[in-house]
Parts: sequence; C-alpha cells; structure tokens
Amino acid sequence: MAQLDPTIPGRRFAAIAAILSLPFAYLTQALFSLGTGGDPSAFFDAARLLSVSADQSTFLYFGYWVDILGYYLIFLPVLTYAWKVLRPVDESLTDVAFACGLIYCLLGAIGASTQAAAFQELQLLLASGTPADYAAAEAAWTATVAGQWRGVWILEASLAAVWFGGLARLLSATGFKGLGWLAALIGGAYSRAGWRACMSFQICF
Repeated sequence: MAQLDPTIPGRRFAAIAAILSLPFAYLTQALFSLGTGGDPSAFFDAARLLSVSADQSTFLYFGYWVDILGYYLIFLPVLTYAWKVLRPVDESLTDVAFACGLIYCLLGAIGASTQAAAFQELQLLLASGTPADYAAAEAAWTATVAGQWRGVWILEASLAAVWFGGLARLLSATGFKGLGWLAALIGGAYSRAGWRACMSFQICF
C-alpha cells in the first residue's frame, strides 16, 4: 500500500479552500433560487428568465459570479495539493486525472462567465428594446444555454467522470478505500448525468 507524504506544503490552504467552498455553494443556490423564484427550469425558458424583475436580475448575475469563484476556482488549491500528494502513487494516472479536474474547473468558470455576460447584455437590450429585440434576445439566450448544456456541460461531465474515477483508484491504492468508493460514486453520477444530457438532445457518441 502506497504511503502519502504529510509534509508536502499547501495542506492548510487547500483545507481552508475546501471548507469555504461549502458556504459558497449554498450561497450560489440561494442566489439562483431568489433569481428564478425557486424554479431552476427558468434557465431554459428565455421568455421567463429575461422578464424577471430588476432585483431578480441582480440575484442571478451575482449568482453566476459566486458560482465561478466559490464552486469552480476555489477548488484549484485543493486540486493542486491533492495532485502533489497523490502523484508519487501513480504519476501517469494522477497527471491524467487531475488534468481533467483542472479543465473541468476552468470550463465551468468559462461557461458561467459566458452566461453571466450574455444575461446582462440581453437585459440591457430589453430595457429599451422593441418587440423584434425581444425575439432576438430570446433566441440568443436559448442558443447560449443550448451551447452550454449540449456542449460544455457534456464535456464537463465526461472530464469529471475521468477525474473522480482516477481519484477513486488513487485513494484506494493509499488505503482510503471508503473515500475511494465515494469518489467512484461521484464519478459514476457525473457519467450518468452527462449521458442523460447527451440523450436528452438525441446526441449519441
């Protein structure tokens, strides 16, 4: 059984980042809930989402940025530390798995920032727009969300499945079999979610 080196620097920073991610995750959900009236399906309904009140619009916009900082980017210190600790166990597997984790975080941040920017611009357009502007804005939002869901999210789910699958093997090899099973379950959940998203749009690999 491989042994981990507890003297590798960065453990405290990674632990703080991991702890802070939990309240950020709840804050993200709270902001999105306030912005959509508690109905997440509103993100896929351009007419509903683009007609929310000014207060709801503010909640949604800040929700995206809290999501970027508190859900995706905050995991980078955790990823870096775990990569340094686990790499002696299996260099190739660790490099591949954590490269997928890094790309997952960056893609998620890019996707959320894209939606935040698009949402704000379309809201500004509709503030003094014509009926034609409304139709164009709804089409633009529908295309933005479809691109994120059908493209970026499916890729994210695939990357996360590889990331957590590799992590499961690495943790099991170091004696943390319980955590290894948990990582495997998370990886399986991402794989299933990505497949369901794929099939919902009748896309087949």
